[in-house]
Amino acid sequence: MGMLFLMSLISSVALASSYPTDVPRIMFSTDVANGIISTHGAQGSSPVSFSTTATYQRDTAVAPQDVDDGFTLAMALNLDAVGLVEVDSIIPTYGNAPLPEEMAVALFLTHVMKQRSDIPVVPGAMAQASQTLHATSQWFSGANIQIEGSGGSFAISCRNSGVEMMYRRLVTSNKPITILAIGPLTDVACLLTTSPEIKAKISEIIILDSRLEGESVSVNGKIVNDFNFRMDPIAGALLFASEAAREIPIRLISFSLSGQTSQAGDLIEFNSTTLKGPTPATPESQFSLNLLLESSVPRMQYWEGIFGTPQGPFDQYTLAAVVWPELFKCQAGIAYIQQCPYPAWSPLFPVDADGNPTQEPYNAPENPCMDHGTENGKSLSEISAELVVSLNLNNPGSLIRGITGIDGNIPKLNQSALPVTVCTDFASPSARQLFQELLYEYTW
Repeated sequence: MGMLFLMSLISSVALASSYPTDVPRIMFSTDVANGIISTHGAQGSSPVSFSTTATYQRDTAVAPQDVDDGFTLAMALNLDAVGLVEVDSIIPTYGNAPLPEEMAVALFLTHVMKQRSDIPVVPGAMAQASQTLHATSQWFSGANIQIEGSGGSFAISCRNSGVEMMYRRLVTSNKPITILAIGPLTDVACLLTTSPEIKAKISEIIILDSRLEGESVSVNGKIVNDFNFRMDPIAGALLFASEAAREIPIRLISFSLSGQTSQAGDLIEFNSTTLKGPTPATPESQFSLNLLLESSVPRMQYWEGIFGTPQGPFDQYTLAAVVWPELFKCQAGIAYIQQCPYPAWSPLFPVDADGNPTQEPYNAPENPCMDHGTENGKSLSEISAELVVSLNLNNPGSLIRGITGIDGNIPKLNQSALPVTVCTDFASPSARQLFQELLYEYTW
């Protein structure tokens, strides 16, 4: 056993030293959930299933969960194997499913399916780290406690093993690391809030989030939401308001780009016809490919039942933005957070003479949030805020817009909107085609 450990250690050191200096080193914050039949948004816990015959179960809260995080991790590890990227570490976080289930998937995918036990996989946040959809908490003294700041409720509650490992990996790295945030923003916000000095060790943060100002977000005509942001809008606000975020390059993959290849007529579809694995195949590559395909079947069937087509890629856009940035049209933008009136506890929340609500939360008519205050209101009644990017650089405005403080769920952060880079489209039709070919080549 000792000799095997020594050989493994030597192999890991040799692998780490074999990367050219210009190869990007990446760290994942991910809600990987391939094969999980569970609740969306980490609202409960149920067994992990890798069954190809699994179906929508028990009630509307339980369903096959997203597979795009797992496709992204598998693709990244394949790119790592050919020297195009270096995967430093993986930090699962709640989101698509509860964290314990996601940890099982992340560990299996990385250490068993891809045989990369040298890559740390450490659990991050199990839930939001501060108040969401509730008014500011009152502690034992009866006084309000602020959310923001080093002594605020977010900073004192957000630390976990994953955030601590992110810090250690960054501070000991011999070159800056790019963070790919493809899940809720809780852990990345915690890192920047509690350890702003780490900013010099971060090359870039690439986030799968945001919509362009005035943009409706839909798949095949059905309104959807910006899931990663809405899972923890407070964390998103604190991340964008942090001192570190003003000095770290932040790249947003907007839905105007990432949503394109999930639409009928422009779909990038993952199935046994499109994904073939490497040539020649090996037992290891076939094992990996078959597991990815089999565990995705329930999710694809579930998604198709709602939207009419299988699910296309989302998270893989962040990975491509690191390795092949020339594929995308990216430009300077201004990011801000628009709050949606009204929370149910607000004095302004409308009720009838008997005290019964007359509208859904966050869906007041003439709402400043896109798609709110319409016939889609009921489906958006848990979406308290939106992450918006304006391309008008001449009028940045404030970071937090709309109701704040006790009548909202985001603190009054006196910050201007954040300058970011936002990717909005493919660079060209040929770039769109190459993106598809690269996904098909390296997703197995």
